[in-house]
Amino acid sequence: MKIIHIKDQEHEMILDPLCAAIGNFDGLHLGHQKLIAECKRHNYKSAVLTFYPHPYVYLKKIPKYKLITPIEHKSDILAKMGIDYLLIIEFNEAVAKLSKEAFIDWLKKLNIRACVCGYDFSFGRQTEGTIKDLQKEFEFYEVKKFIFEDVRVSSTYIRELLTLGEITKVNRLLGRVYSVRGRVKYGTQNGRLIGFPTANVEYNNYFIPANGVYFVTVQLDYKFYFGMCNIGNSPTFNFTPTTRLEVNIFGLDADIYGMQIEVFFYQKIRDELAYSSKDALVEQLIKDRKKCYLLSEAFNFTK
Repeated sequence: MKIIHIKDQEHEMILDPLCAAIGNFDGLHLGHQKLIAECKRHNYKSAVLTFYPHPYVYLKKIPKYKLITPIEHKSDILAKMGIDYLLIIEFNEAVAKLSKEAFIDWLKKLNIRACVCGYDFSFGRQTEGTIKDLQKEFEFYEVKKFIFEDVRVSSTYIRELLTLGEITKVNRLLGRVYSVRGRVKYGTQNGRLIGFPTANVEYNNYFIPANGVYFVTVQLDYKFYFGMCNIGNSPTFNFTPTTRLEVNIFGLDADIYGMQIEVFFYQKIRDELAYSSKDALVEQLIKDRKKCYLLSEAFNFTK
């Protein structure tokens, strides 16, 4: 997959005529996948045109808008889907102010011959452009709203589910296991003192699930491990107002500080709780670990 970064309408020349799926595609959920499948079905080279940072940074003035799939993660998923081109437009005030006519001209300069969009797609300043405007200028393919398990699949709905810790449903709507990538950084190391060392993951711009304990797997250097992940504020020892993502990786006894890992979330086990003593916390963690091993069997993993 060829990645082209576009800033201030400057970009390298694209010789291949493209069929482009256009949108933010945060999460790359089942609805997004339907658009991308339609894009690949036609005779042009397939492309995904997306925006970075997310338009809400400017349009809704949210400077640290959290994402289900930050751009690097999104790029890797799209590459596995077999997309030929990923066009990343740097979204800024100038882009936000483009008229619908100017935006359409820009698409033509990118050698886009056909567009695939969702039924509610809009573009241009104050979202003045609609799919009817695109239909006049391009071969156009509209994808209707995607209903799965009696709900409309959307990034907004998936965010709501993450906020509730409904990971199993999130995974069904994503069509894959939700995951977070990040480097392991130094933490308080309290877990090591009680026999449950944890990797403190720098999750950066990810929209992470609700506070609680989760059954996870962890990918490190192309190997997978079972584990349990705590998301929260460490209410029993050293409370912190900053939400932490810490993983106890089963069967791993190595220094992994500074290394990149990916944490795959399968099921929430319980809420994060405050315990009256270290012994009470350790007793609960032993129960959590046993439940994780049982879940690993239920998910048919090979130990």
